[in-house]
Amino acid sequence: MYNHIKVTPNKNNVGAIIEAELSKFNNDIIEEVKDALAEYGVVFFRNQKLDSETYIKFAKQFGPLAEYPMLEGLEGHPEITVVEKKPDEQIMFGEGWHTDSTYTKEPPRFTMLYSIKTPEKGKGNTLFASQYRSYETLDDSMKEKLKNLKAVFSADGPISKTRNNRVKEKGTGIDPKSLSAIHNIVKENERNKKKSLYLSPGHAIKICDIDDEESKKLMKELVEHQTKDEFIYGFEWEPNCLALWSNYSVLHNPVNDFNAHRVMHRITIQ
Repeated sequence: MYNHIKVTPNKNNVGAIIEAELSKFNNDIIEEVKDALAEYGVVFFRNQKLDSETYIKFAKQFGPLAEYPMLEGLEGHPEITVVEKKPDEQIMFGEGWHTDSTYTKEPPRFTMLYSIKTPEKGKGNTLFASQYRSYETLDDSMKEKLKNLKAVFSADGPISKTRNNRVKEKGTGIDPKSLSAIHNIVKENERNKKKSLYLSPGHAIKICDIDDEESKKLMKELVEHQTKDEFIYGFEWEPNCLALWSNYSVLHNPVNDFNAHRVMHRITIQ
């Protein structure tokens, strides 16, 4: 299936490690990366040497880039958001299960994260939960129940407090309460027709068209299901690694278990 890259599936079949030199990508490599991404939901590359220009050029192969609404981008490269935790900070940007920017009318389809500075290996891992497997393991009655349901997603949801430190430094002044959107709970991958659950615990605040008590109960049940151990893989970061994931197909959660300087460069793709 893959002639230009080497693909090794991870534990629980959640994501895959790809061996390829991204600074020398071509159309054949890009198409095979897209196939692997559609199949596994998230892919990882180690030992990359990407300057900001090459990183942006690679990202554009997957679609138009999206600027993050609440933070200014990297100087000279506004498409890149600096995701940082300083040694004296207790809260980490993006801490908690979520998928990116679900509170926008057209959430980014993909996210890339490139590691610049990381704590010791084994600390600061990012957990990924396959929402393909989450959906596939639902019983038929639940699949039928969710088929046409939608949820409200808000930038002022549970995860909002984790961005406060960065907003103080580089905020754009947008009030998170002003950002909300409604999306279907079930997504289908256009490339291979695989279905996934699309419910971001960090942003979802209500399921539409059912009463509040039923909404709370159903959301609790779904979030517990989405984040079962058998759906999760933890990626160990070191400098010069890149993760690329579909926001429709996986949840992610950076583990805050270190007191060291961590710097990542994020690009979201529309």
